[in-house]
Amino acid sequence: MKFTKPQYHPSKNFLVFIFVLFTNLQLGASYLDQFEQHQFQGCSNPDYPKLTNKYASGSMDAGKIDIQSNGDISLDEDVLIGLKNGQVMASSAIYSKNQNFIQDMKNGNIYHFDNYFKFLNGSLAKDSGEIELVNGTAFLEERNLLVKYQTLAGNLGESLKFNNATLSSCNNSSEGWEINAKSININEESHRGYVEDLSLKILDRTLLKLPYLPFPATTKRLSGFLEPELSFTSDGVDLFLPYFWVLSDQSDLTIAPRALKDRGFGLEGNYRYLTKSNSDSMNYFDLLFFPEDKEFKKDYELADNERWAFRLKENRSFSNVTTSIDWAKSSDSMVLLDLPSSLTSIANQRDHYLRQSVSMNMLVNNFLISIAREGFQSLNPFINNGFIKKPELNLEYQQYGPSVTYFARANYSNFDINKNHYLLLDNKTAKQIGKRFFTEIGAETLQDFRYFDLSINGSFLYKKYDLDDIKINSKSTTIPSVEIKISSLFSQSSEDSFSLFMPEFVYQKTTYKDQSADPIFDLHQRNFGNFNRLNTKYFFGKDRVPDTEFLLARLKLQKRINNSSRLNFQIIKKNELQESRVINSMLNQSIEKDSQIGTNVSFESEILRAYFAANYSQKRNTLNFGQTGIEIQLPETRLILSRKFQTNVPLLNSKNKLDYVEFSLERSMSEGYKFIGGISKDLDSKKNLESYFGFGFENCCLAFKIYASDKRLSKYNLLNFHSLQFNNASWDKMISIENKSRINFEFELKGLTGGNNNKRNRFFSNAFSNL
Repeated sequence: MKFTKPQYHPSKNFLVFIFVLFTNLQLGASYLDQFEQHQFQGCSNPDYPKLTNKYASGSMDAGKIDIQSNGDISLDEDVLIGLKNGQVMASSAIYSKNQNFIQDMKNGNIYHFDNYFKFLNGSLAKDSGEIELVNGTAFLEERNLLVKYQTLAGNLGESLKFNNATLSSCNNSSEGWEINAKSININEESHRGYVEDLSLKILDRTLLKLPYLPFPATTKRLSGFLEPELSFTSDGVDLFLPYFWVLSDQSDLTIAPRALKDRGFGLEGNYRYLTKSNSDSMNYFDLLFFPEDKEFKKDYELADNERWAFRLKENRSFSNVTTSIDWAKSSDSMVLLDLPSSLTSIANQRDHYLRQSVSMNMLVNNFLISIAREGFQSLNPFINNGFIKKPELNLEYQQYGPSVTYFARANYSNFDINKNHYLLLDNKTAKQIGKRFFTEIGAETLQDFRYFDLSINGSFLYKKYDLDDIKINSKSTTIPSVEIKISSLFSQSSEDSFSLFMPEFVYQKTTYKDQSADPIFDLHQRNFGNFNRLNTKYFFGKDRVPDTEFLLARLKLQKRINNSSRLNFQIIKKNELQESRVINSMLNQSIEKDSQIGTNVSFESEILRAYFAANYSQKRNTLNFGQTGIEIQLPETRLILSRKFQTNVPLLNSKNKLDYVEFSLERSMSEGYKFIGGISKDLDSKKNLESYFGFGFENCCLAFKIYASDKRLSKYNLLNFHSLQFNNASWDKMISIENKSRINFEFELKGLTGGNNNKRNRFFSNAFSNL
């Protein structure tokens, strides 16, 4: 077969360049070795030989052995010659003992490490590994590649050159891909290969001709270009060209120039590393940088259009000391909304804040000490950054006894203003700064009776503020709290099931103390609609401790059936004995004591998962919280449908609610086709929040995927902000909703390209919540 060098036209150069980069992806290059899995879909090829690692290196055997006059050994019928890391099998061969050389091998097979070579005739030098073979087939197990060649020359374990050859990983190349080439060169020491003067066939059609094509000859991490990512978005064509560096066994770096049509050129980077102290945790530094954003200056009154963001996330452990860094910062509040990335993990488009924290913890016996610096940067131009804790010192001690446990906690925080240079509104509520100190001491006793357990928990919380504003007097507050719990556990078992019954009764009371004069530094509402938290901890933070008194009864049932199905049932009845004066003071309205009932039911089996949870206010005749869903997992279909509803009563207001439904479907069809789709819809506004669609095909040697998504996100137009009057019309001009759309396409030639690049393959992972 004769191959001629293909001709090229200038208009095709870009396509050629993209394909060369695409095939130079190193499989697994996007993961450190500790996090890799090398799989080829479990496909088997009838032409693949069965390899073994057990070879007799010094053996020699044959049906007929004849020693010739010159000392050479003639071998015929079932020839077997052992190699250092393999063996030779042939119908006949001549072995020169003086030169340790095997020649005139006929109808033979060579096994060497994970490679296999079949040939009509050839020769092999046992010492140097120099090899010459004619008319045969090679199998490279690490990449599952089959090479059919006219001649093969090189050295085993070093380099191989296949002439007039074809390359594929397919059982049937007419249903996948095949490369015809003048030569295929593989360097087994550098684990790299390249093809010269080639034509590529996909589905038995010639699609591309190239003079040169590099490819990885291993599944190990190698430096090189990763798959380029080409997307069509609301801001025009978006192109990534990532390059991957292996810095060490425990670190790597990816640099990706990026071109976004309507915004300009930028650069993204991802540095990942493992530490000796914590090899199970991936640490990383992500960077996004655009020197100029053409769209940004159209909507904002800023002289500097440079946009950037970064995030450093690191965890270390040293004996009984742990350290943590999670520090992210951006040039402005909207950069991560405008420039979403599939390479970096700084934040997604719906995040509200960037965390900026550094902490150190030390545990010695029953004593814990931690020190931290914590702050947040707002990702909304109308929300301030809040306060910085610099520092926060926390001390905790617990002493366990036979029936009584004692605990003590102390916390000191120094709050300062975290300025937002892009905050448009002057939020005067964040001007008061100072220090806060609180301690909590208490004890819990647990008594085990015959049919039930009794626990009593009592504590005193003391807090004091030292504010920088000398006009405000420092004030201290002491708040006692008590909780009495009676619980029991009953079990029942049979041959095919096991059940647990857990009744529980709780009385809890926290005394009222007027805290209206205390500042609010770090107070955030907890999500308690489904009774996950049933004590005074309505909030994160200690700036407000609500007065509560209630009685609660709860019954839990857990049942396991045939080790494959589980049923969980919970019902809760909660009666508030008095209204919360602290919460009423915060809301500036009177909310009377309430009686609530809640339930949580779930069932799981091998093919079905269903759940229902709700919290109903009898006093207000209102559903505070509700969620229900069903997930069906069949061999070829996965379907998920869920609905969630929540009002923030009583901590915000009855009009502030969430009510949305999510639906997703994944369907594997015949002959390797696959479909995924999903939607998230706000039922209150009857608007779609997100929708996505994906279609793909995959067999043992070929895969392609196309994915489209659409999100409704906030858009800010603040070009004439300072000249606007604050009314409804002005707000409509400044804040609107826009659809952000993206279409991705990718394909993979199994064995030749990587295909395990999870950074851009996540959309086919069936996890709608992670999109």
